[in-house]
Amino acid sequence: MKKSLKLLILIGFYGVSSFAQNDSSLYSFFIAGHSYGKPGVNNEGLHPPFKQKFGYIQSRTEIKFGVLTGDIVSANPIAKDWDEIDADIKTLGLPVYFTVGNHDMENRPVFESRYDSTFYKFKYQNDLFIVLDPNIDSWNISGVQLQFLKDVLNKNASTTDNIFVFFHQILWKSSDNQFDYIRCNSQAGRATSLNFWTEIEPLFSNLPNDVFMFSGDLGASWSSNVTYDHYNNITLIASGMGDPDGENFVIINVDTNKSVNYDLICLSDINMNCLGELTDYLVVNEITNSNSFMTDIKNLSFYPNPATTYATLTNSLKNKVTLELFDIRGELLRQEIFNNEPQHTLHVRDLPKGMYIARISNNNNQATIKLVIE
Repeated sequence: MKKSLKLLILIGFYGVSSFAQNDSSLYSFFIAGHSYGKPGVNNEGLHPPFKQKFGYIQSRTEIKFGVLTGDIVSANPIAKDWDEIDADIKTLGLPVYFTVGNHDMENRPVFESRYDSTFYKFKYQNDLFIVLDPNIDSWNISGVQLQFLKDVLNKNASTTDNIFVFFHQILWKSSDNQFDYIRCNSQAGRATSLNFWTEIEPLFSNLPNDVFMFSGDLGASWSSNVTYDHYNNITLIASGMGDPDGENFVIINVDTNKSVNYDLICLSDINMNCLGELTDYLVVNEITNSNSFMTDIKNLSFYPNPATTYATLTNSLKNKVTLELFDIRGELLRQEIFNNEPQHTLHVRDLPKGMYIARISNNNNQATIKLVIE
């Protein structure tokens, strides 16, 4: 499977920057979105201002690889377009992983014949990297790909440190949530409803790991330049290039304690710090919802938690409520219905020790709660 190209080369120092390796650095990698550049332009290979920073990337020896987060080539790509991308990566001399965007998948057979699957995983320094392809099912992660994701988390989450997830489209943005402030490049191929918040996000929010999700569908003149949001254990980052005003890529630095920090690299100015700190762009740091169901759901809890033989769910919701219990792989283990009961007892003596996800639903609304069985 050809996911990256490597070339050993001799390099020299490139410029001066306030970004630098320190003694606590373990490794770094970069993410670059919309790397074909300006919409409607078919460059020879990657966006020229990005290629101009290759020397800088090479000068930072802690940077071990990169991830292109989609729209690597322009519309209707042919083999020649990918030949040019491969040639540019060869000059960079680092492994580069591909996350496919909508333009990249306008000729899926060419891509898959060269690079194989569009969703896959790898590990580095005991961190888990997951690359997904929302183009398969109208921005949903479903079917075989969803099962792949569940299997990867089930087999790796408990024995890994950080989890990094990559996809092109900004799946967390919706017209009715706090992330609607984001102006993305394109809504092409988007289904009316997505399963990100109902099926994908709960797989990660119920983990003890720190989770970092990256999208690359920014950078056009009509879109946001960069976004950064963080809540609970999840960090959401979108970045891109293609418009001289604010285009960028991001370097992710992981230190020896597995803490993560960022360098936001400006492409539109000789000063690579011109866009400031990535964390300065924080907008959402808590998930809220004015829906009455979500207000009531805050009063739901299990006790005892961790549980051994039973767990009692306290309930302030009205009308019929459905309780579903899933294991970490997403397999449904219990489904129980109760009406206007102040509490409901779930017997768990027969279940193996571990972490479980309870989904509470009321009409068309739902939420999740973690349950640990000891």
